[in-house]
Amino acid sequence: MGITTAEFVTWLETFADRIHDAREELTALDSAIGDADHGINMDRGMTAVREHLPTLRDGQAGALFKQVGRTLISTVGGASGPLYGTFFLQLGGGTIGKADIELGDFATAMEAGIAGIQRLGKAEPGDKTMLDALLPARDAL
Repeated sequence: MGITTAEFVTWLETFADRIHDAREELTALDSAIGDADHGINMDRGMTAVREHLPTLRDGQAGALFKQVGRTLISTVGGASGPLYGTFFLQLGGGTIGKADIELGDFATAMEAGIAGIQRLGKAEPGDKTMLDALLPARDAL
Protein backbone atom coordinates (compact mmCIF):
# COMPACT_ATOMS: atom_id res chain seq x y z
CA MET A 1 0.00 0.00 0.00
CA GLY A 2 1.34 3.39 -1.00
CA ILE A 3 0.54 7.00 -0.22
CA THR A 4 -3.06 7.76 -1.14
CA THR A 5 -4.30 10.86 -2.93
CA ALA A 6 -6.26 11.74 0.21
CA GLU A 7 -3.01 11.68 2.19
CA PHE A 8 -1.37 13.99 -0.36
CA VAL A 9 -4.37 16.33 -0.01
CA THR A 10 -3.87 16.37 3.76
CA TRP A 11 -0.19 17.19 3.21
CA LEU A 12 -1.14 20.06 0.86
CA GLU A 13 -3.65 21.39 3.41
CA THR A 14 -0.89 21.40 6.03
CA PHE A 15 1.47 23.12 3.58
CA ALA A 16 -1.20 25.78 2.89
CA ASP A 17 -1.69 26.31 6.65
CA ARG A 18 2.04 26.69 7.24
CA ILE A 19 2.44 29.13 4.37
CA HIS A 20 -0.48 31.16 5.71
CA ASP A 21 0.97 31.17 9.24
CA ALA A 22 4.42 32.20 7.92
CA ARG A 23 3.09 34.79 5.48
CA GLU A 24 4.51 37.81 7.34
CA GLU A 25 7.84 36.13 8.07
CA LEU A 26 8.28 35.07 4.42
CA THR A 27 7.46 38.59 3.28
CA ALA A 28 9.93 40.10 5.75
CA LEU A 29 12.68 37.73 4.61
CA ASP A 30 11.92 38.61 0.99
CA SER A 31 12.19 42.32 1.76
CA ALA A 32 15.91 41.90 2.44
CA ILE A 33 16.63 40.55 -1.05
CA GLY A 34 13.52 41.02 -3.14
CA ASP A 35 10.34 42.99 -3.46
CA ALA A 36 8.70 41.93 -0.18
CA ASP A 37 5.85 39.92 -1.68
CA HIS A 38 6.84 36.25 -1.36
CA GLY A 39 4.65 35.48 1.67
CA ILE A 40 1.70 37.34 0.18
CA ASN A 41 2.07 35.58 -3.18
CA MET A 42 2.53 32.09 -1.75
CA ASP A 43 -0.40 32.54 0.62
CA ARG A 44 -2.59 33.65 -2.29
CA GLY A 45 -1.48 30.65 -4.34
CA MET A 46 -1.96 28.08 -1.59
CA THR A 47 -5.36 29.58 -0.72
CA ALA A 48 -6.36 29.02 -4.35
CA VAL A 49 -4.95 25.48 -4.22
CA ARG A 50 -6.96 24.77 -1.07
CA GLU A 51 -10.18 25.63 -2.92
CA HIS A 52 -9.56 22.76 -5.38
CA LEU A 53 -8.61 20.12 -2.83
CA PRO A 54 -12.06 18.82 -1.79
CA THR A 55 -12.86 17.78 -5.36
CA LEU A 56 -9.46 16.10 -5.83
CA ARG A 57 -9.25 14.10 -2.58
CA ASP A 58 -10.70 10.89 -4.02
CA GLY A 59 -9.07 11.07 -7.45
CA GLN A 60 -5.70 10.28 -8.90
CA ALA A 61 -2.52 11.80 -7.47
CA GLY A 62 -1.30 12.87 -10.91
CA ALA A 63 -4.44 14.93 -11.50
CA LEU A 64 -4.10 16.45 -8.03
CA PHE A 65 -0.49 17.51 -8.58
CA LYS A 66 -1.15 18.86 -12.06
CA GLN A 67 -4.03 20.99 -10.76
CA VAL A 68 -1.84 22.28 -7.94
CA GLY A 69 0.88 23.16 -10.46
CA ARG A 70 -1.50 24.99 -12.81
CA THR A 71 -3.04 26.87 -9.89
CA LEU A 72 0.32 28.00 -8.53
CA ILE A 73 1.50 29.15 -11.96
CA SER A 74 -1.67 31.19 -12.47
CA THR A 75 -1.90 32.75 -8.98
CA VAL A 76 1.62 33.17 -7.56
CA GLY A 77 3.58 36.11 -8.91
CA GLY A 78 7.29 36.43 -9.49
CA ALA A 79 9.54 33.46 -10.04
CA SER A 80 7.98 31.36 -7.29
CA GLY A 81 4.75 30.58 -9.15
CA PRO A 82 6.46 29.06 -12.18
CA LEU A 83 9.04 27.26 -10.04
CA TYR A 84 6.61 25.68 -7.57
CA GLY A 85 4.13 25.14 -10.39
CA THR A 86 6.70 23.33 -12.51
CA PHE A 87 7.65 21.13 -9.56
CA PHE A 88 4.04 20.03 -9.09
CA LEU A 89 3.36 19.65 -12.82
CA GLN A 90 6.36 17.35 -13.14
CA LEU A 91 5.39 15.50 -9.96
CA GLY A 92 1.98 14.99 -11.52
CA GLY A 93 3.45 13.60 -14.72
CA GLY A 94 5.20 10.92 -12.72
CA THR A 95 2.04 9.88 -10.89
CA ILE A 96 -0.58 9.94 -13.67
CA GLY A 97 -3.25 7.26 -13.40
CA LYS A 98 -2.45 6.27 -9.83
CA ALA A 99 -4.51 6.79 -6.69
CA ASP A 100 -1.90 5.11 -4.46
CA ILE A 101 1.73 6.01 -4.99
CA GLU A 102 4.43 3.61 -3.91
CA LEU A 103 7.47 5.18 -2.28
CA GLY A 104 9.75 4.37 -5.23
CA ASP A 105 7.30 5.93 -7.68
CA PHE A 106 7.04 9.03 -5.52
CA ALA A 107 10.84 9.29 -5.37
CA THR A 108 10.99 9.09 -9.18
CA ALA A 109 8.27 11.73 -9.49
CA MET A 110 10.07 13.97 -7.01
CA GLU A 111 13.25 13.63 -9.06
CA ALA A 112 11.29 14.79 -12.12
CA GLY A 113 9.94 17.77 -10.18
CA ILE A 114 13.43 18.78 -9.08
CA ALA A 115 14.75 18.40 -12.62
CA GLY A 116 11.94 20.68 -13.83
CA ILE A 117 12.94 23.35 -11.32
CA GLN A 118 16.59 23.06 -12.37
CA ARG A 119 15.70 23.41 -16.07
CA LEU A 120 13.47 26.42 -15.49
CA GLY A 121 15.57 28.23 -12.91
CA LYS A 122 19.01 27.18 -14.16
CA ALA A 123 19.97 26.69 -10.50
CA GLU A 124 22.67 24.39 -9.22
CA PRO A 125 23.17 22.91 -5.74
CA GLY A 126 24.73 25.50 -3.44
CA ASP A 127 23.15 28.51 -5.21
CA LYS A 128 20.98 29.13 -2.11
CA THR A 129 17.73 28.37 -3.90
CA MET A 130 14.83 26.03 -3.19
CA LEU A 131 17.00 23.24 -4.59
CA ASP A 132 19.14 23.38 -1.48
CA ALA A 133 16.07 22.28 0.51
CA LEU A 134 14.64 19.87 -2.04
CA LEU A 135 17.82 17.91 -2.76
CA PRO A 136 18.36 16.74 0.85
CA ALA A 137 14.66 15.87 1.04
CA ARG A 138 15.02 13.80 -2.15
CA ASP A 139 18.14 12.13 -0.79
CA ALA A 140 16.41 11.28 2.49
CA LEU A 141 13.45 9.86 0.58
